[in-house]
Amino acid sequence: MTGFGTRAGPWADGRLDIEGHRGAMGLVPENTLEGFLAAIRLGVSGLELDVRLSGDGTVVVWHDPVLLDGRCVPTEEDLIGARVDDLTVRQLRTIDIGSLVRPDLPDQRAVPGARIVTLSELLEACADADVWWTIELKSNPLDAREVDRRRSFVDSVLAVIHAAGIERRCFVHSFDWAVLEVSHELAPDVLRSALADVGDTFAAGSPWLGSVPWEDHGGDLAGAVARLGAHVVSPDHRSVDAALVDRAHTLGLGVLPWTVNEPADVRRVVDAGADGLVTDYPDRVLALTRHGRT
Repeated sequence: MTGFGTRAGPWADGRLDIEGHRGAMGLVPENTLEGFLAAIRLGVSGLELDVRLSGDGTVVVWHDPVLLDGRCVPTEEDLIGARVDDLTVRQLRTIDIGSLVRPDLPDQRAVPGARIVTLSELLEACADADVWWTIELKSNPLDAREVDRRRSFVDSVLAVIHAAGIERRCFVHSFDWAVLEVSHELAPDVLRSALADVGDTFAAGSPWLGSVPWEDHGGDLAGAVARLGAHVVSPDHRSVDAALVDRAHTLGLGVLPWTVNEPADVRRVVDAGADGLVTDYPDRVLALTRHGRT
């Protein structure tokens, strides 16, 4: 079905794939190089990260469409509130993204001076790590500018993936399923992972589903992802149960829920048969699962 065999991915050898969310967001400020290196040292099998296009067309590692107060500290001009796609890489590099810790994540430690990095720089810095990369392309189908740049965005990300030589250990990952359709057109051999928030992005009339009509699947998320031609279904962990996992596995799909932090939720999704999980706290999950399922 996929051209990669059944449930291709980091779980192909039977291990539970434990992926650090935005690096190790519960421990180190998100999407910083320091956070990704911390997760690697802990022993994750995968890293999840967010990417966007800068104003000058470079793929940068960042989650939000704008630079948010409370997460960013200007060191030159005040760019708080500016859109990332309006700023050059040089401008983005003036923002300190490591000095502030989030009050809702009390275990975070600051890394003063951390800067936004490009995807190329991140992959180069982690080139020796034996990890899979789950690269979330942040694309909003309700934002006309992002829709207009969708194809060039996907093409740019794929170019970085190919330059880094990680084609066989990465996922192109997005809530915007049209992104995955473009990726399939441009690079059919690169694995694709469909994010979904059941009742929000996966819902009747949703603009997030690309060319897949929600109504044709009667709420069958795994069936819709299979119709899309993706390789992985990645739902909010609250939507994961044995029935969803069994359905996905029957269709040859991997199941990678997000964002799983509490011990009870870790046990629930693992017991349901999920192939992996994305977590803010890879240290806790690795300890809880004894470094994965064999």
